Amino acid sequence: MCLSSENNRLHELEEELKRAKREIERLKKEKESIEKEKESIEKEKESIEKEKESIEKEFEHTKKEFEEFKAAHAGTVRNLRKALHIKPDVQPSGRQRGAQPRHKGYGRRRPVPDETCQLALDECPCCGHKLVGSIAGMRSRIVHTLHMITPARAIEYLLPRRWCPRCKKLVEPDVPDVLPYARFNLTVMLLVMYLHLALRVPGAKICEYFRTLHGLHISEGEIPHMLTQLALAYGPYYSSLERAVKLARVKYTDSTSWRIDGKNHVMWVFVALGRVLYKVSKTTSHKTPLRVLGKNGAGKKLVVDRHSAYRTLARRAGYALQFCWSHILDDSKELAACHGREGLYVHRALKRMFAEAKSLNHRGTPEQVDQLQAEVLMLAWRHYKSTRVRRFVNGLAYRDLLGLFLFVTDPDVDSTNNISERKLRHLVMIRRISHGSRSQRGARVTAMLASIIQTLRLNRENVLQGMHRILFEALQNTE
Repeated sequence: MCLSSENNRLHELEEELKRAKREIERLKKEKESIEKEKESIEKEKESIEKEKESIEKEFEHTKKEFEEFKAAHAGTVRNLRKALHIKPDVQPSGRQRGAQPRHKGYGRRRPVPDETCQLALDECPCCGHKLVGSIAGMRSRIVHTLHMITPARAIEYLLPRRWCPRCKKLVEPDVPDVLPYARFNLTVMLLVMYLHLALRVPGAKICEYFRTLHGLHISEGEIPHMLTQLALAYGPYYSSLERAVKLARVKYTDSTSWRIDGKNHVMWVFVALGRVLYKVSKTTSHKTPLRVLGKNGAGKKLVVDRHSAYRTLARRAGYALQFCWSHILDDSKELAACHGREGLYVHRALKRMFAEAKSLNHRGTPEQVDQLQAEVLMLAWRHYKSTRVRRFVNGLAYRDLLGLFLFVTDPDVDSTNNISERKLRHLVMIRRISHGSRSQRGARVTAMLASIIQTLRLNRENVLQGMHRILFEALQNTE
């Protein structure tokens, strides 16, 4: 009995040993398959890495070619981006938002009340319970009020007509605050001028404004008629602006395009002695500034950009030119973007010269001016492979050298003509809205009335009050 049980036990052990051997064989085969799969994966990984390296090399080569193309055709790339409306990502400046450290705060001044009104409080606004006892305190709160709708009034003037034995004609009294043959008083006409030319509101919206707020019906055709009447009344003041600009020692000028009846014209701006003067002409030649500024330019200075018409004007009339450094640095910045190291070197050198000249704060000496001019000449003596860079530097050194540093010794001369650029921007915005003028007379009216508005703004006057004051003085002088 014991022998048979031992045999059975031995038989079971032999079976388990066989199963274990079979399992070991299976695991060996599985291990071999895994190792083979691992080898294939490693080979595939090596091929992927080689492909990655080749792609990276190709990308670097393509990137290098693109950078070379962009350097050689920077203008083309910028025009392409502009045509496709592609804007570069805004890089963070590192400057925190809001008020900066040590920034002096600014708040609206507390207004002086025109009227005082004390409110009563007999019931609690929260629960409606009746309040008893004396007032615990008083708080002041100032609120600005305005009447939304102010209807216009139609006034009928009865004008007696009498015979004058001296003049031999019938005469009648003048209507107060009304121009001759005008259907509206000066308040309406000046408000139309302010909305149309100061705030750049289109004619249709001006009509809607008067119809909605004042119940006054004005047609779009009446708006240019009003402006023409105002231009005639402002004629003497506009002539005084012309005389003041002509006599000024330092003047700023610039020009932009203007369309008249679909044809190209030019709008000029002249700024001097706190006056702003606009003029319309057919071309960008020197004849218009010569006619406005006068032929006697000895001892007078013009701050201008590098337009060739100003050089002709200087030769004809003897003006001294101060060229705008903002335009010069913008041109050199474009060179740096288009012509690599040479353009970058010129741009940095000009920036350094301009910073050195500005640091003198208009108190430089003729010797310091000579030193700055010598630096410009040394910049031109270098050898440049790029024809455009060489022409730009030679133009500064051999053609415009005397007009680069007038501001160093003259405190009345600015280094840029940004003031004329800012005043010209107002008409540029009007041109974008109205697309210019329909007639020569309309362009002249726009130039005259915009001159008055921008002159008042330059002197920080209230535009509406200033327009009324100037018009009242002009009407008194004509009488």
